[in-house]
Parts: sequence; structure tokens; C-alpha cells
Amino acid sequence: MKRILKWTAITVTSIVAVLLIVIYAGSEYRLRQKFDIAATPIAVPTDSAGLERGRHVFQTRGCEGCHAEGLKGSVFFDQPMLARLVAPNVVRAIEGYSDPELARLLRHGVRPNGRGVAVMPSSMLYHLDDADLGALIAYLRTLPDKGGSDTLPATSLRLLARVGVITGKYNLEPVEIVHDAPRAPNGPDAAARGQYLAKSTCTECHGQRLEGSEETPALSIVAGYSPAEFARLMREGVPRDGRRLEMMGGVARARFVHFSDEEVGALYAYLSTQMTASKN
Repeated sequence: MKRILKWTAITVTSIVAVLLIVIYAGSEYRLRQKFDIAATPIAVPTDSAGLERGRHVFQTRGCEGCHAEGLKGSVFFDQPMLARLVAPNVVRAIEGYSDPELARLLRHGVRPNGRGVAVMPSSMLYHLDDADLGALIAYLRTLPDKGGSDTLPATSLRLLARVGVITGKYNLEPVEIVHDAPRAPNGPDAAARGQYLAKSTCTECHGQRLEGSEETPALSIVAGYSPAEFARLMREGVPRDGRRLEMMGGVARARFVHFSDEEVGALYAYLSTQMTASKN
């Protein structure tokens, strides 16, 4: 009996060891995938108006949410069996990027070496037009280095995350992007402007079609809001029924409060009418 138990233990241990090797090797293969996306020229403004526009894009798209104040970097997620995700010091990281390479990173999630990034919302930033993307790059170039990166640990994908990579639950950002898809125009009327803002702001949490997920609602719910109720949601993160919304509350107070009244109105015009109409 002891011999049987011994060999059973050896067999089980061997199977587990082989399975772990397969999981690690398979996930590494996917994580090291390269993407053939060209780095194309982009106009980067140097005037004060362009830099101010870049600051506005920076504030409303939430770069500091992961990279911390001043983009000095942070550990923004850490769960023992899943992963430790570390956002780097952006100011230092982009020193070695040309403007076209930085545009490709932001818009397509592809590093200069062709490898893809994970978690960074390039699938949302893809929808920024050239003017806003160029302005964002210009503003990022002006930020001072606030340190912090010397004390940051490395990103670590643990067992459950690696299983998720193999099964397709977690993908590198370039996998999620249709790289030649047309972008919503930034105007000319309020609804069109709202669509542009929604696509380049809300898709990070609500999905590429704004239909929501297990954690977030479809944005067609805005049809049930009055303009004043929607403005309160965007400024304070408080829905029409007064519930406390953890995620939306934080995002609204940190990011969406920087939207102008015109931008909030444009978002309402699109989400309350045009988006609903497109589903009928």
C-alpha cells in the first residue's frame, strides 16, 4: 500500500509539474507575441493652446488613475494568486520613444520592439483623433520627473492570470483592437461630438460598443436621465436614484469633472438619443 501511495504521489506531482510548465510556457508565448503595426508620423503641437488641449485630454482620460500623480508610477493592482500590476514612471519610460512610437503605444498598445502592452487602455485611446493624440503627446513631454520608479517592484503575472492568458480571458491590448477601424469624427454636431467623446472615454469600462459588462451597465440607460441628472452623474458620480457608485463615483470626481458643460451636453445628446436609436 505504501508503495502504491508513493507512486501515486510521484505521478500526481509529475502531472502538476508538467501542467505548470505548460501554463508558464504557453502564457509566455502569448505575452511575447509581436504585432506588425507601423509607427506613423503625427503632428505634435508646441503652442500654448495645443499644450492646454493636451492637459485636458490627460485629465479626462485618467492617466494618473494607474500611473499615480505626476505619472511617477505605482503598483495599482496586487492579488496573491492573480497578478501584481505595476504602472511605470511615464516620464522616464517615454524618453526613448519618438513621437510616432509613442503614438503607436498609446493608440495601438505596441511598444517599439513590437511587443504588446497589457491593461493600458489603448483600445480606448485608439479612438482619439490625431489632434487630441498629438496634443496629449505634447503635454506628456512637458511633465517633470517626480521619481518613484526606483522603488517600484516588477510586474508579476501569477498562476491564475497565466491561466487566463492561455484561455483568452486576458489578452494583450493589441489583440482587442481593430487597428484599421474608422474613428468616430470629432463633430460637427453635438451628437457626433458626443459619440467621439464616448468612444474615447467610456469604452475602458463599458466596452467598445458601450453595451456594458458584468460590472458596468450599458450606456443606453442614459435615455432615462434628464440633462441635469446626467450632469450630476458626470460631475459627482451620483446616479438618478442616488445610489453610491464606487467606480463611477471615483472616476467622475477625478476625471469627468474636467469635462466642459459643452462636452457633458454632447455626451448626453449622443447617449440619450443616438445610441438608443441605433439599437432600435
